[in-house]
Amino acid sequence: MKKTIEEQVDLLLSDPAALVEHSLQNWKQLPAEQINALQLAGLKRRFGEMRNRIAVLKKLADAEGIEQIEQLDDVVPLLFEHTLFKSYPPSLLEKNNYSAINKWLGKLVIPELAEQIAAVDVSACKGLDDWFETLDREIPELCLSHTSGTSGTLSFLPCSTREFEKASEVRKLYAWNMTGADTPDPDLHTAYPYYSKGYLSHLRGMGSLARVLLPDPSHFHPAYPSTLSSDVLRLGARLRAAHNNGTLDRLVVAPELLAKKKAFDQQQAEMPQHLATFFDDIANRLKGKQVYIGGTWNLLHNMAKAGLERGLESVFHPDSYIITTGGAKGVVPPDNWREEVMRFTGVKTLHESYAMSEVVSGSHLKCEQGNYHFSHTAIPFLLDPETSKPLPRQGRQTGRAAFFDLGADIHWGGFITGDEITIEWDQPCTCGRHSRYVVGAIQRYSEKNGGDDKITCAASEQSHREAMDFLNTLEG
Repeated sequence: MKKTIEEQVDLLLSDPAALVEHSLQNWKQLPAEQINALQLAGLKRRFGEMRNRIAVLKKLADAEGIEQIEQLDDVVPLLFEHTLFKSYPPSLLEKNNYSAINKWLGKLVIPELAEQIAAVDVSACKGLDDWFETLDREIPELCLSHTSGTSGTLSFLPCSTREFEKASEVRKLYAWNMTGADTPDPDLHTAYPYYSKGYLSHLRGMGSLARVLLPDPSHFHPAYPSTLSSDVLRLGARLRAAHNNGTLDRLVVAPELLAKKKAFDQQQAEMPQHLATFFDDIANRLKGKQVYIGGTWNLLHNMAKAGLERGLESVFHPDSYIITTGGAKGVVPPDNWREEVMRFTGVKTLHESYAMSEVVSGSHLKCEQGNYHFSHTAIPFLLDPETSKPLPRQGRQTGRAAFFDLGADIHWGGFITGDEITIEWDQPCTCGRHSRYVVGAIQRYSEKNGGDDKITCAASEQSHREAMDFLNTLEG
C-alpha cells in the first residue's frame, strides 16, 4: 500500500532505512522530487517540534522573529556555528563543575532530556571520563560525544542513542548490500585499528555501527582493548594550544590528570605488543572473512602500511566493505594511500564519504564518478563565505557548507561547517543517482585563510551573540 507523505516523513525522521524498505537500490534511486518534498516537510516538522522547546533555539528564533518555515532557506539564520558546542566556560572543566556543564548542556536539548540531565548527580565526577560514564549509565537514551578539540577546546555534542542507530541502519544498507528486510546476515567482522571504546565522536559512531552491523560483540576486533581517555585527549589538545600560543609555562595540570597521563603513556608503550596481536588476529582468525571497516583515511592507511610491512596482503574477502569517514585535519594524504589500503585488505572497491561529527545522519558517499552524493537525511545548504546568506540552490555554486540534520531528534540539527565545497544542484550525475552532489575538492576555510576561520552568521551578529551569552547564564 502506498504511504502518505506524512507517513513517509515519519519514516525519514525516525526510521530512514524502512522508508526504502531496507533496499540499497531504493535508497540510491529515490527521485529528486520526492527527496525535496520530504526534506522540506521534515524540516517544518522538526522546527514545529523544537522551536519553543529547545532553549537556545527559542532565544535565537525569537531574536530573528522566525515563527515558521515556508522554504528551506528560511532556516539559515537558525543554523548553529560550531563554536556553540564549545561555548561553555573552560574554567568549569578545570574545577570539575559538571553540574554547571549539565545546565549548559540542558539548553541545547529538548526539555524532557534537559530535566534528566539536570537530575543526574555528577558531584563525584573527577574528570571527563567519570562524567561521560555517569551520563551513559544514568541516561542510556543520551549518547553524548566530543570532538578531537584541535583548537584546545572540546565541543560536546548531545545526540540520542537512536540518532546513531538510524545512521548505522542506513550504513547497513551499503555494508550488507541489502535488497530488503530479509537480506541474509553476511556474518561480518570488524577489524578496528583503534581503541575498543571511548567518547570521541567517531568511537561513538563505531560502537553503534558494531551493534547494528555485527552478529555479536565477539566479531569486533579492536587494536587496543581499552577505553581512550577523554581527559588525556583534552590534556593533549590543551598542551598543543598552549605550545602554539607560547603559554606552556602557565599551564596547570591537576595531579589526577597526571596519573591518567602516566597510565596513557603506559598504554602507548604496550601498543607494539597490542598491534602484533591485532595483526596475528587478522592473519589467522579473519583471513578471507567478510569485514566492515570504517575510519579516517590516515587510520586505514596506517593499518595497511603496518600490515604490508608484515607481509600481509589481500587478507579479507573481496566483498568486504571498507570506507573512509573524513580525514586528519590539515594533513595531505599521500598519492598511493588508496592502492595500499586495497592491496592490504584485498577489497574490490574502496568506499569514501564526506562526513562530520556534528551531523550524525550526514554521511555523504562518493559515487563511481568521484562525486559525494548528499544523504537524504541531511539537507545541504551553501552559504556566502562573507555574509553567510544562502547561495541560490541552482546551477553550480561554491561556498561554505551547512547542513540540517533531519535525524537529530533531541537537539537542533542546524550546523555551519568550516568547509568550502562546490555543489551541482541541477545537472544529474552520470552515475544515475538523483541526489544533489559535491563536485571537486573539499577545503577547510582555516587552511585556505592561513589558520583563521571567522564564520559570519546569517542571523544578525547581535542575536547570535545573545544566544551564546544565554547559554552561559548558568542560573537560567
